[in-house]
Amino acid sequence: MSEFPDRSSIRLYQIFYRDDQQPCLDPGMLPWDNRNNPRPEWCEYWIMRSANQEPQRFFGDLTGFFSWRCTDKLGFGAEQIRRFLQAHPGADGYLFSPAVFQVAFYRNVWEQGETWHPGLTALAQHLLDTLGYHVDLATSIDHHLTTAFCNYWVARRPFWEAYFAFMEPIFSYLESRREQPSDPFWQPRFGSSGSSDHIQALPVIPYLVERLFSVFVKLHPEFTIAAWEYAWPDLQRRTYHAAGLIPLANWCKRQLAATGDPFFLQCFQRLRQEMAQAVARTLQENPQATIG
Repeated sequence: MSEFPDRSSIRLYQIFYRDDQQPCLDPGMLPWDNRNNPRPEWCEYWIMRSANQEPQRFFGDLTGFFSWRCTDKLGFGAEQIRRFLQAHPGADGYLFSPAVFQVAFYRNVWEQGETWHPGLTALAQHLLDTLGYHVDLATSIDHHLTTAFCNYWVARRPFWEAYFAFMEPIFSYLESRREQPSDPFWQPRFGSSGSSDHIQALPVIPYLVERLFSVFVKLHPEFTIAAWEYAWPDLQRRTYHAAGLIPLANWCKRQLAATGDPFFLQCFQRLRQEMAQAVARTLQENPQATIG
């Protein structure tokens, strides 16, 4: 079991890129000033990569990079994150995905991505095929132990080193295409909003990178993962009538990924139908509900 580091060697960064975001920052995190925002299309990965230029300065035994909205999205802050890390001292990576319904409902992060960003999977598959990563995205299985929506994750240094070894060929490949006219990876076609008055058009890249994390995790089974799971009252507040189905769906997908037994696929598909019905019921009772 890995030795758990003391608080001083845990680095939780919170990225902000506008002055009006600073009051939202968690005092338990280290602010990362990105107001110059030189490469917005890479979002958090640009910050991670910049930090890795000086690892001795910016990386501790455990390190994570969170957005300025993380407390609002997660429903908890730095102190709860630190307590979770301490409660799971043997893990190499810690995942804090706020979109628990999205994680449970879809077969994988790519199916989920197609809902919001059509064409994402084909682009990602072309990228991985070109670089020699032999993964079939369409048939892959993701669950709460392989998914980190919003890039909310914390990891030990060996995990980070392996992640950069995975991501840097991808970064170089995409950067080499940056100036090509009408390159599909660089077309500004997806909208991103940090607030109601701030909408920017971004290429597919940040949505691609966010989901490539799941590919990385599955390519590195040597790393132990711990994932935050919401307590029942919080799960109810986030997913309403679907709350009781979330853990079951994740369990079925874990079993399917581990065994390939079609029985677990059938179970998951049945649960997904029930989740869809639960969402419909929730929205009928409360049309303004947001399923988290």
